Amino acid sequence: MLLIEHKITDSDNLAGLERDSVVLNWEERRKSRQRLKTTKGIEIAIALPTGTILYNGDILYINNNSYISVEAAEEDVLVIYSGGMTRGAVIAYEIGNRHLPISINGDTIITPYNHVFEEYLKRESIQYKCKKGIFEPIKRGHAHG
Repeated sequence: MLLIEHKITDSDNLAGLERDSVVLNWEERRKSRQRLKTTKGIEIAIALPTGTILYNGDILYINNNSYISVEAAEEDVLVIYSGGMTRGAVIAYEIGNRHLPISINGDTIITPYNHVFEEYLKRESIQYKCKKGIFEPIKRGHAHG
């Protein structure tokens, strides 16, 4: 089993190396300690510094023949059409009250699918759609401690 204790920051020369990956959803990319299996069946243990977040394309391991990268998994998300700043602020407030992560893209707010929050959107007649996509939460915010 490979032990991964840090991300590879010098990964400019991957040409000619065989690519392997670990496919992780947004919650898994936030875990600094876990055991995983790559898409080619290699078992790895991740023991990254506390607070490390993995992003799509991060390199975890390189040797003379191959490398292992992070691949963000597509997952169910709610894409919410805010309809302006005031309504968007209210929606973001409601998402925050439920301790759900968000991503903001133009006038849309994206959050991982949550059936309780979907019921709220229906009840409030807020336009949204469910879809598959890669979820990357915004990188700012308050951490409860």
